[in-house]
Amino acid sequence: MWLEPEEPARTGRPAEWSRAQITAAALAVADADGLAAVTMRRVAAGLGTGAASLYRYVATRDDLLDLMADEALGAFTPTPDSGDWRADLVADHIQVLRMLRARPWLLDVVRSRPAAGPNGTLVVENTLARMAGHPAPGTRKMEVVGTLFGMIQTYAAAERPGGGILDDDFLAVQIQLMQQAVASGRYPNLAAVLAEPPTHAGESPDDQLARVLRLVLAGMLPET
Repeated sequence: MWLEPEEPARTGRPAEWSRAQITAAALAVADADGLAAVTMRRVAAGLGTGAASLYRYVATRDDLLDLMADEALGAFTPTPDSGDWRADLVADHIQVLRMLRARPWLLDVVRSRPAAGPNGTLVVENTLARMAGHPAPGTRKMEVVGTLFGMIQTYAAAERPGGGILDDDFLAVQIQLMQQAVASGRYPNLAAVLAEPPTHAGESPDDQLARVLRLVLAGMLPET
């Protein structure tokens, strides 16, 4: 879609809209009412036109979702170079996490469709540029790209109410079950771990994730 013209040439029919205008209208709907509210009819209504007219510019709703996700990813700005490429790479991905938090619908799109537009590809390019000085082969570097972005998506999903391990209600139940298990005496290794004082008390969720990302990078791209 990215290489296709915005609208097939039609003699005597000037373009009424642009993909940018349609995308902006769709973003407004998603930001206000969520992804399910994004329909061609709803977006067209926001532009004061009929749904049929939008299909001259965007063939399907999936194409529209791709345009929306790529526009949202365009807000990404690489962290200024600190001289520590691992720290900068971690900071970049914490920024992406915050983008997913700010627009919850974006997570739903990038988890179901490839973020292969110009802006999404720039995020990948930036990640590879951070790793350019490491001698690991390209295959390993692409594995790092997938691992880091996958972790960010998983973390963002887990933060949602009912999303899993980072949800407060889930944690409360999990802690209760683990305490009951330890009390049975059947799990001595778990009991030993839980008896240790916390090593990162007071750590914010973002700091926790940053620490884990650094561990992942150290394992996948060790110092040479």
